[in-house]
Amino acid sequence: MSDDDVADKTAPGPSTPEEKHKERGVSWRVFIYIAGSHLLLGFMALLFYLGSHSGN
Repeated sequence: MSDDDVADKTAPGPSTPEEKHKERGVSWRVFIYIAGSHLLLGFMALLFYLGSHSGN
């Protein structure tokens, strides 16, 4: 086994188009989860704000 074989196996980053596609899908999923959770928390904050200022 040469040093080149070891370097190829431990090289960082995706090496095939299929792996790049999976990485892109994970990135989109993370973005959607973060954006969705912020929207949900913003909506909940709005409900708490409106509830505390309802005048009752």
